[in-house]
Amino acid sequence: MSGFLMKIWENETYRKGILAAGTVIGIIVAFRYCLPLVVPFLFAFIFAGILRPAVDWLMKKWSWSEKLASILVMLLTGGLCLAAGKVILTTLYRQIENFVIYLPFYQEQFMTGLGSCCNYIDTGLHLENGASLAYATEILMGIFSDFQNTVLPKLTTSTVTAVKQAFSSLLFFFIMIYATLCMLKNYHRLFQKGRLCGYIQQVWEHVMHLLGVYVRAEGTIALAQTVICSIGLWIMKNPYSIMLAFLIGIVDALPVFGSGTILVPWAVFRFLAGDIQMGIGLLILYVLCTLNRQLLEPRLLGQKLGMSTLLTLFLMYIGYRLFGIFGFVLGPVGYLVGREILSFECAEREKA
Repeated sequence: MSGFLMKIWENETYRKGILAAGTVIGIIVAFRYCLPLVVPFLFAFIFAGILRPAVDWLMKKWSWSEKLASILVMLLTGGLCLAAGKVILTTLYRQIENFVIYLPFYQEQFMTGLGSCCNYIDTGLHLENGASLAYATEILMGIFSDFQNTVLPKLTTSTVTAVKQAFSSLLFFFIMIYATLCMLKNYHRLFQKGRLCGYIQQVWEHVMHLLGVYVRAEGTIALAQTVICSIGLWIMKNPYSIMLAFLIGIVDALPVFGSGTILVPWAVFRFLAGDIQMGIGLLILYVLCTLNRQLLEPRLLGQKLGMSTLLTLFLMYIGYRLFGIFGFVLGPVGYLVGREILSFECAEREKA
Protein backbone atom coordinates (compact mmCIF):
# COMPACT_ATOMS: atom_id res chain seq x y z
CA MET A 1 0.00 0.00 0.00
CA SER A 2 2.81 2.39 0.89
CA GLY A 3 4.55 1.58 -2.40
CA PHE A 4 1.38 2.43 -4.31
CA LEU A 5 1.07 5.75 -2.47
CA MET A 6 4.73 6.54 -3.17
CA LYS A 7 4.21 5.96 -6.88
CA ILE A 8 1.24 8.33 -6.85
CA TRP A 9 3.23 10.96 -4.94
CA GLU A 10 6.18 10.68 -7.32
CA ASN A 11 3.88 11.37 -10.28
CA GLU A 12 4.08 15.13 -10.93
CA THR A 13 0.44 15.50 -12.02
CA TYR A 14 -0.97 13.49 -9.12
CA ARG A 15 1.26 15.28 -6.60
CA LYS A 16 0.12 18.72 -7.78
CA GLY A 17 -3.50 17.58 -7.62
CA ILE A 18 -3.08 16.27 -4.06
CA LEU A 19 -1.32 19.48 -2.98
CA ALA A 20 -4.06 21.63 -4.56
CA ALA A 21 -6.87 19.60 -2.96
CA GLY A 22 -5.13 19.60 0.43
CA THR A 23 -4.55 23.37 0.21
CA VAL A 24 -8.20 24.05 -0.66
CA ILE A 25 -9.48 21.83 2.17
CA GLY A 26 -6.99 23.35 4.61
CA ILE A 27 -8.00 26.93 3.72
CA ILE A 28 -11.72 26.14 4.03
CA VAL A 29 -11.23 24.47 7.44
CA ALA A 30 -8.96 27.29 8.64
CA PHE A 31 -11.38 30.01 7.54
CA ARG A 32 -14.43 28.27 9.00
CA TYR A 33 -13.09 27.05 12.34
CA CYS A 34 -9.79 28.83 13.11
CA LEU A 35 -10.25 32.33 11.70
CA PRO A 36 -13.07 33.40 14.10
CA LEU A 37 -10.78 32.58 17.04
CA VAL A 38 -7.83 34.70 15.88
CA VAL A 39 -9.52 37.62 14.08
CA PRO A 40 -8.38 40.37 16.53
CA PHE A 41 -4.81 39.07 16.43
CA LEU A 42 -4.88 38.83 12.64
CA PHE A 43 -5.99 42.45 12.37
CA ALA A 44 -3.36 43.38 14.93
CA PHE A 45 -0.65 41.70 12.88
CA ILE A 46 -1.77 43.49 9.70
CA PHE A 47 -1.83 46.88 11.46
CA ALA A 48 1.56 46.19 13.02
CA GLY A 49 2.99 45.45 9.59
CA ILE A 50 1.57 48.71 8.25
CA LEU A 51 2.87 50.83 11.14
CA ARG A 52 6.24 49.13 11.62
CA PRO A 53 8.09 51.22 8.95
CA ALA A 54 7.24 54.36 10.96
CA VAL A 55 8.67 52.75 14.11
CA ASP A 56 11.86 51.79 12.27
CA TRP A 57 12.19 55.34 10.94
CA LEU A 58 11.88 56.88 14.42
CA MET A 59 14.39 54.42 15.84
CA LYS A 60 16.86 55.20 13.07
CA LYS A 61 16.27 58.97 12.93
CA TRP A 62 16.11 59.78 16.65
CA SER A 63 17.70 56.67 18.21
CA TRP A 64 14.57 56.03 20.25
CA SER A 65 13.89 52.71 21.91
CA GLU A 66 11.60 50.27 20.15
CA LYS A 67 9.01 50.51 22.94
CA LEU A 68 8.89 54.32 22.94
CA ALA A 69 8.70 54.55 19.14
CA SER A 70 5.90 51.95 19.04
CA ILE A 71 3.84 53.75 21.68
CA LEU A 72 4.28 57.11 19.95
CA VAL A 73 3.27 55.70 16.55
CA MET A 74 0.18 54.09 18.09
CA LEU A 75 -0.82 57.33 19.84
CA LEU A 76 -0.32 59.44 16.70
CA THR A 77 -2.21 56.96 14.52
CA GLY A 78 -5.06 56.72 17.02
CA GLY A 79 -5.25 60.51 17.36
CA LEU A 80 -5.37 61.02 13.60
CA CYS A 81 -8.06 58.35 13.21
CA LEU A 82 -10.15 59.86 16.01
CA ALA A 83 -9.82 63.38 14.57
CA ALA A 84 -10.73 62.28 11.05
CA GLY A 85 -13.58 60.13 12.37
CA LYS A 86 -14.95 63.01 14.43
CA VAL A 87 -15.01 65.37 11.45
CA ILE A 88 -16.63 62.81 9.15
CA LEU A 89 -19.15 61.52 11.69
CA THR A 90 -20.10 65.06 12.79
CA THR A 91 -20.77 66.08 9.20
CA LEU A 92 -22.74 62.90 8.50
CA TYR A 93 -24.74 63.31 11.73
CA ARG A 94 -25.74 66.86 10.83
CA GLN A 95 -26.83 65.85 7.35
CA ILE A 96 -28.76 62.83 8.65
CA GLU A 97 -30.40 65.05 11.29
CA ASN A 98 -31.47 67.54 8.63
CA PHE A 99 -32.76 64.69 6.48
CA VAL A 100 -34.92 63.41 9.36
CA ILE A 101 -36.26 66.92 10.03
CA TYR A 102 -37.26 67.40 6.40
CA LEU A 103 -38.44 63.82 5.94
CA PRO A 104 -42.14 64.78 5.52
CA PHE A 105 -41.13 67.18 2.73
CA TYR A 106 -39.13 64.45 0.98
CA GLN A 107 -42.00 62.03 1.41
CA GLU A 108 -44.26 64.51 -0.33
CA GLN A 109 -41.72 64.91 -3.12
CA PHE A 110 -41.43 61.13 -3.43
CA MET A 111 -45.20 60.72 -3.71
CA THR A 112 -45.31 63.50 -6.32
CA GLY A 113 -42.60 61.78 -8.35
CA LEU A 114 -44.32 58.42 -7.89
CA GLY A 115 -47.57 59.95 -9.12
CA SER A 116 -45.84 61.28 -12.25
CA CYS A 117 -44.31 57.87 -12.94
CA CYS A 118 -47.65 56.15 -12.48
CA ASN A 119 -49.34 58.63 -14.83
CA TYR A 120 -46.82 57.70 -17.53
CA ILE A 121 -47.60 54.02 -16.92
CA ASP A 122 -51.36 54.59 -17.01
CA THR A 123 -51.07 56.52 -20.26
CA GLY A 124 -48.69 54.04 -21.90
CA LEU A 125 -50.71 50.94 -20.95
CA HIS A 126 -54.11 52.63 -21.45
CA LEU A 127 -55.14 51.98 -17.86
CA GLU A 128 -57.69 53.84 -15.80
CA ASN A 129 -56.27 57.08 -14.44
CA GLY A 130 -54.80 56.47 -10.97
CA ALA A 131 -54.78 52.65 -11.20
CA SER A 132 -50.97 52.33 -11.09
CA LEU A 133 -50.71 54.83 -8.23
CA ALA A 134 -53.30 52.95 -6.18
CA TYR A 135 -51.46 49.67 -6.75
CA ALA A 136 -48.07 51.19 -5.88
CA THR A 137 -49.51 52.84 -2.75
CA GLU A 138 -51.02 49.53 -1.64
CA ILE A 139 -47.62 47.82 -2.00
CA LEU A 140 -45.85 50.58 -0.06
CA MET A 141 -48.43 50.45 2.73
CA GLY A 142 -47.99 46.67 2.92
CA ILE A 143 -44.21 47.04 3.21
CA PHE A 144 -44.59 49.69 5.91
CA SER A 145 -47.10 47.53 7.79
CA ASP A 146 -44.76 44.52 7.66
CA PHE A 147 -41.93 46.73 8.93
CA GLN A 148 -44.03 47.88 11.88
CA ASN A 149 -45.30 44.40 12.72
CA THR A 150 -42.08 42.44 12.17
CA VAL A 151 -38.95 44.57 12.36
CA LEU A 152 -39.84 47.04 15.12
CA PRO A 153 -40.84 44.35 17.69
CA LYS A 154 -37.55 42.54 17.00
CA LEU A 155 -35.62 45.76 17.50
CA THR A 156 -37.39 46.29 20.82
CA THR A 157 -36.85 42.74 22.10
CA SER A 158 -33.23 42.54 20.97
CA THR A 159 -31.93 45.26 23.31
CA VAL A 160 -30.12 42.73 25.52
CA THR A 161 -28.51 41.13 22.48
CA ALA A 162 -27.41 44.55 21.25
CA VAL A 163 -25.79 45.31 24.61
CA LYS A 164 -23.94 41.98 24.50
CA GLN A 165 -22.76 42.69 20.96
CA ALA A 166 -21.58 46.15 21.99
CA PHE A 167 -19.60 44.66 24.89
CA SER A 168 -18.10 42.02 22.58
CA SER A 169 -17.13 44.69 20.04
CA LEU A 170 -15.52 46.80 22.76
CA LEU A 171 -13.58 43.78 24.06
CA PHE A 172 -12.52 42.92 20.50
CA PHE A 173 -11.29 46.49 19.97
CA PHE A 174 -9.19 46.61 23.15
CA ILE A 175 -7.66 43.18 22.52
CA MET A 176 -6.78 44.22 18.98
CA ILE A 177 -5.19 47.51 20.11
CA TYR A 178 -3.11 45.84 22.84
CA ALA A 179 -2.09 43.00 20.50
CA THR A 180 -1.09 45.55 17.85
CA LEU A 181 1.17 47.33 20.34
CA CYS A 182 2.77 44.06 21.44
CA MET A 183 3.37 42.92 17.86
CA LEU A 184 4.60 46.35 16.83
CA LYS A 185 7.34 46.21 19.47
CA ASN A 186 8.40 42.71 18.46
CA TYR A 187 7.49 42.61 14.77
CA HIS A 188 10.89 41.46 13.48
CA ARG A 189 11.04 38.72 16.11
CA LEU A 190 7.63 37.22 15.36
CA PHE A 191 9.15 34.97 12.70
CA GLN A 192 12.15 33.14 14.07
CA LYS A 193 14.53 31.19 11.88
CA GLY A 194 13.34 27.83 10.71
CA ARG A 195 11.95 26.25 7.57
CA LEU A 196 8.30 26.38 8.64
CA CYS A 197 8.53 29.96 9.93
CA GLY A 198 10.40 31.04 6.81
CA TYR A 199 7.79 29.31 4.67
CA ILE A 200 4.92 31.05 6.50
CA GLN A 201 6.69 34.40 6.40
CA GLN A 202 7.31 34.33 2.65
CA VAL A 203 3.75 33.28 1.81
CA TRP A 204 2.32 35.80 4.29
CA GLU A 205 4.41 38.71 3.01
CA HIS A 206 3.50 38.01 -0.61
CA VAL A 207 -0.21 37.66 0.16
CA MET A 208 -0.17 40.83 2.26
CA HIS A 209 1.58 42.66 -0.58
CA LEU A 210 -1.12 41.62 -3.06
CA LEU A 211 -3.91 42.48 -0.64
CA GLY A 212 -2.22 45.81 0.09
CA VAL A 213 -2.16 46.57 -3.64
CA TYR A 214 -5.87 45.80 -3.90
CA VAL A 215 -6.90 47.73 -0.76
CA ARG A 216 -4.82 50.80 -1.68
CA ALA A 217 -6.16 50.80 -5.23
CA GLU A 218 -9.81 50.41 -4.22
CA GLY A 219 -9.42 52.88 -1.37
CA THR A 220 -7.89 55.51 -3.67
CA ILE A 221 -10.60 54.99 -6.29
CA ALA A 222 -13.38 55.11 -3.66
CA LEU A 223 -11.94 58.32 -2.20
CA ALA A 224 -11.74 59.89 -5.67
CA GLN A 225 -15.33 58.83 -6.41
CA THR A 226 -16.48 60.33 -3.10
CA VAL A 227 -14.74 63.64 -3.84
CA ILE A 228 -16.19 63.78 -7.38
CA CYS A 229 -19.71 63.02 -6.14
CA SER A 230 -19.52 65.46 -3.23
CA ILE A 231 -18.37 68.28 -5.54
CA GLY A 232 -20.98 67.39 -8.17
CA LEU A 233 -23.84 67.18 -5.69
CA TRP A 234 -22.68 70.42 -4.05
CA ILE A 235 -22.78 72.14 -7.45
CA MET A 236 -26.31 70.76 -7.89
CA LYS A 237 -27.09 72.36 -4.48
CA ASN A 238 -27.93 69.08 -2.80
CA PRO A 239 -27.97 69.67 0.99
CA TYR A 240 -26.73 66.11 1.67
CA SER A 241 -23.78 66.09 -0.70
CA ILE A 242 -21.29 64.64 1.83
CA MET A 243 -23.62 61.95 3.12
CA LEU A 244 -24.72 60.81 -0.34
CA ALA A 245 -21.20 61.00 -1.78
CA PHE A 246 -19.92 58.86 1.09
CA LEU A 247 -22.66 56.30 0.41
CA ILE A 248 -21.94 56.27 -3.34
CA GLY A 249 -18.21 55.84 -2.66
CA ILE A 250 -18.88 52.79 -0.46
CA VAL A 251 -21.25 51.22 -3.00
CA ASP A 252 -18.80 51.93 -5.83
CA ALA A 253 -16.05 50.07 -3.95
CA LEU A 254 -18.23 46.95 -3.77
CA PRO A 255 -17.66 44.52 -6.64
CA VAL A 256 -20.52 44.11 -9.14
CA PHE A 257 -22.47 47.14 -7.86
CA GLY A 258 -20.70 50.42 -8.74
CA SER A 259 -21.81 54.04 -8.58
CA GLY A 260 -24.49 53.45 -11.23
CA THR A 261 -26.47 51.40 -8.71
CA ILE A 262 -27.46 54.68 -7.03
CA LEU A 263 -26.93 57.39 -9.66
CA VAL A 264 -28.75 55.84 -12.64
CA PRO A 265 -32.08 54.99 -10.87
CA TRP A 266 -31.93 58.37 -9.15
CA ALA A 267 -31.47 60.13 -12.50
CA VAL A 268 -34.35 58.18 -14.08
CA PHE A 269 -36.61 59.06 -11.16
CA ARG A 270 -35.74 62.76 -11.47
CA PHE A 271 -36.48 62.67 -15.21
CA LEU A 272 -39.89 61.07 -14.60
CA ALA A 273 -40.57 63.63 -11.86
CA GLY A 274 -39.93 66.43 -14.37
CA ASP A 275 -36.61 67.61 -12.91
CA ILE A 276 -34.65 67.42 -16.18
CA GLN A 277 -31.71 69.49 -14.96
CA MET A 278 -31.12 67.29 -11.92
CA GLY A 279 -31.46 64.14 -14.01
CA ILE A 280 -28.87 65.35 -16.54
CA GLY A 281 -26.54 66.37 -13.71
CA LEU A 282 -26.76 62.91 -12.12
CA LEU A 283 -26.05 61.20 -15.45
CA ILE A 284 -23.02 63.44 -15.99
CA LEU A 285 -21.87 62.53 -12.49
CA TYR A 286 -22.26 58.84 -13.34
CA VAL A 287 -20.21 59.27 -16.53
CA LEU A 288 -17.46 61.07 -14.58
CA CYS A 289 -17.37 58.30 -11.95
CA THR A 290 -17.20 55.63 -14.65
CA LEU A 291 -14.39 57.42 -16.50
CA ASN A 292 -12.52 57.94 -13.24
CA ARG A 293 -12.64 54.23 -12.42
CA GLN A 294 -11.67 53.22 -15.96
CA LEU A 295 -8.67 55.56 -15.83
CA LEU A 296 -7.45 54.79 -12.31
CA GLU A 297 -8.10 51.06 -12.02
CA PRO A 298 -5.63 49.87 -14.71
CA ARG A 299 -2.90 52.17 -13.36
CA LEU A 300 -3.39 51.38 -9.67
CA LEU A 301 -4.33 47.72 -9.95
CA GLY A 302 -3.51 46.45 -13.42
CA GLN A 303 -2.77 42.74 -13.55
CA LYS A 304 -0.82 42.64 -10.27
CA LEU A 305 -3.33 40.37 -8.62
CA GLY A 306 -3.58 38.01 -11.58
CA MET A 307 -7.36 37.77 -11.13
CA SER A 308 -9.86 38.54 -13.86
CA THR A 309 -13.23 40.11 -13.11
CA LEU A 310 -15.03 36.83 -13.87
CA LEU A 311 -12.71 34.87 -11.56
CA THR A 312 -13.17 37.44 -8.79
CA LEU A 313 -16.97 37.23 -9.14
CA PHE A 314 -16.82 33.42 -9.06
CA LEU A 315 -14.62 33.42 -5.94
CA MET A 316 -16.93 35.89 -4.21
CA TYR A 317 -19.96 33.70 -4.93
CA ILE A 318 -18.17 30.54 -3.68
CA GLY A 319 -17.04 32.45 -0.59
CA TYR A 320 -20.58 33.66 0.07
CA ARG A 321 -21.97 30.13 -0.19
CA LEU A 322 -19.31 28.80 2.20
CA PHE A 323 -18.92 31.59 4.75
CA GLY A 324 -21.92 33.91 4.37
CA ILE A 325 -21.61 37.66 3.88
CA PHE A 326 -17.91 37.72 4.86
CA GLY A 327 -17.24 35.24 2.08
CA PHE A 328 -17.28 38.12 -0.40
CA VAL A 329 -13.84 38.94 1.02
CA LEU A 330 -12.71 35.49 2.17
CA GLY A 331 -13.23 33.90 -1.25
CA PRO A 332 -10.64 36.02 -3.14
CA VAL A 333 -8.32 36.06 -0.09
CA GLY A 334 -8.43 32.27 0.13
CA TYR A 335 -7.57 32.02 -3.55
CA LEU A 336 -4.56 34.31 -3.12
CA VAL A 337 -3.35 32.35 -0.08
CA GLY A 338 -3.74 29.01 -1.86
CA ARG A 339 -2.05 30.27 -5.01
CA GLU A 340 0.95 31.55 -3.07
CA ILE A 341 1.27 28.30 -1.08
CA LEU A 342 1.27 26.19 -4.25
CA SER A 343 3.66 28.56 -6.04
CA PHE A 344 6.07 28.50 -3.12
CA GLU A 345 5.91 24.71 -2.85
CA CYS A 346 6.57 24.27 -6.58
CA ALA A 347 9.51 26.66 -6.39
CA GLU A 348 10.95 24.73 -3.44
CA ARG A 349 10.68 21.44 -5.30
CA GLU A 350 12.40 22.93 -8.36
CA LYS A 351 15.30 24.10 -6.14
CA ALA A 352 15.54 20.63 -4.66
